[in-house]
Amino acid sequence: MAWLLGATVLIIHVRSYPVLTYDDAFISLRYSRRLLEGQGLTWTDGLPVEGYSNLLWVVGCAFLAALGVDILDTPVVLGIASSIAAIGAMVYAFAPRSWSDSLPAFAAALFLAVAGPIGLWAVSGLEGCLVAALLAWAVAFLRPLAGAAAVDTKRALAAGVPLALLCLTRPDGPLFTVAACAFMVLWGRSRGALRQALWIGILPGIATLGQLAFRWMYYGDWLPNTARAKVALTATRLETGAQCIVNAGSSSYALWAPAMLALLVAWRDPQRRPRIALVFTLFVVWTAYASSTGCESYGYRMLIPSLVLLTFLTAEVLDWAAAKGGTRRVAAWLGALALLLAFATAQRADPDIKYAREHRPPTTERATTIGKTLRRAFEASDPLLAVDAAGAIPYYSGFRSLDMLGLNDAHIGRQRHESFGEGIEGHELGDGAYVLSREPDLIVSGILGFSRLRYRGGREMRDAPRFLEEYRRVLFGGEEPVPQRFYAFVRMSGKIGIERTEHTVTIPGFLFANKRNTVAELDDANEFETKFEGLAAPTVKGVKLAAGTWHLRTSGRGHLELSVGYGGRSFTGDNGVVELTLPHSGLLDITVVASEPATLSAVSAHRLED
Repeated sequence: MAWLLGATVLIIHVRSYPVLTYDDAFISLRYSRRLLEGQGLTWTDGLPVEGYSNLLWVVGCAFLAALGVDILDTPVVLGIASSIAAIGAMVYAFAPRSWSDSLPAFAAALFLAVAGPIGLWAVSGLEGCLVAALLAWAVAFLRPLAGAAAVDTKRALAAGVPLALLCLTRPDGPLFTVAACAFMVLWGRSRGALRQALWIGILPGIATLGQLAFRWMYYGDWLPNTARAKVALTATRLETGAQCIVNAGSSSYALWAPAMLALLVAWRDPQRRPRIALVFTLFVVWTAYASSTGCESYGYRMLIPSLVLLTFLTAEVLDWAAAKGGTRRVAAWLGALALLLAFATAQRADPDIKYAREHRPPTTERATTIGKTLRRAFEASDPLLAVDAAGAIPYYSGFRSLDMLGLNDAHIGRQRHESFGEGIEGHELGDGAYVLSREPDLIVSGILGFSRLRYRGGREMRDAPRFLEEYRRVLFGGEEPVPQRFYAFVRMSGKIGIERTEHTVTIPGFLFANKRNTVAELDDANEFETKFEGLAAPTVKGVKLAAGTWHLRTSGRGHLELSVGYGGRSFTGDNGVVELTLPHSGLLDITVVASEPATLSAVSAHRLED
């Protein structure tokens, strides 16, 4: 009954959040999709790079998709199922024998069901709730072993199963096993305690060593690339992590306060002492680790294990109070209800949780528009796309991609600098010269297509002569699933840039969407054309033409005038047509002028025969 109530409340709770609202979720989904397509555990073509930090989640999404679940639904299915499984572990750990002693199970189930991080990450696309479920079941199996005089091999192996899966879910998952085994040894201080710890750790150890071997053989590295691109132990990260914990605590006080009373219960009740000490040890170890990594305040994903462990401690306190019977049991029920109400209210009011719940449209929907729009226009050209945000835009475009922040690029992931660890986690690395050497056809800045290249590699590129010569900034517009205008930097001589034959040069109309009142939008044939929304005179500079007589003209709709600058002179013509003779090859500045709404498909230059 407690599990059913908790699951029902959880389902109601998660419906208040939009799905797949976190861009990094689409990194994992891209790995899952490519795995299904037979391209291995890869993010893009070329040498494989471990740009995910949740192997079991990636494989689980791929497995569900192979069974017929839409791949975009797999993280939601897995997230909700994991949340319900975590509630089930709580009920199992405090299984009531009667209605009178059911308070811990009901309270624990409902605390998890109304927790903002659980509700958010059940549908946001990453592994937080899977970690919650595996940890909850591991603790449920470990609690009876804490302080036990005899070695219980079966229960120890049972605890090792979720711990092993935790090791495969996250690279830092082994921390739980190390902490649990160390506790068993130090608390028991006997050969039996050592054997107990060995039985607990054998499956997680095999899983960890197996993944290390796979990582080395498949990716050629002992560390996941995400660790190289993110992890740093600095004062800034510690300060950020501490602030994250303070923020989380301010909306979780109704859970933290009773959980801390568990220390008093442990002092007064020797039978419960080892169980409480075990859970408290895991809580301290993980919370300290999360603080050292910066914690990531959005949705408190890194603190979900701490929340699960606090729920165990709170349930232990309620179990102790209710066991006293009489008026204390009634008081425990009333106190639990008051705490649940206060917790649920504070969770809904938490600024980070509230933003994720109420922000419409989510950033990922607008990034989805960017990816889908680029795919519709350029799929046949097979361009190379360089991005800062490696999630929704590459996922929906389907293009070969280059991660300019290094999460999915082995070279950039190793370009650490002296100030690494002082900036935003995962947004500090870059190598502008390397990106330019790869000659991407499209460069998109940030998750929404910013007008400037903002991060380290982008800043290195934007003043480089090669970048200024080869790339033009273009304003694009898309409509599906939500209207979104975005900037992209297009390589002039790339696969989607200027087309050349022996006698013809064609400049795509979208390259002229670089001034006020111009935007490149898709036409009925899924080709970009520049829409003039008012008076505008955009220019494409540095178009190289060979010596000879050239006939230039515009194609589009509405009244368009053409002006060509060459050798310090300006050439104009009638009805969007210009003819000029070049004594030798040179660079032209081509301007299209519209004084009223019009559209431009292309500017073509045809060299006349001698």
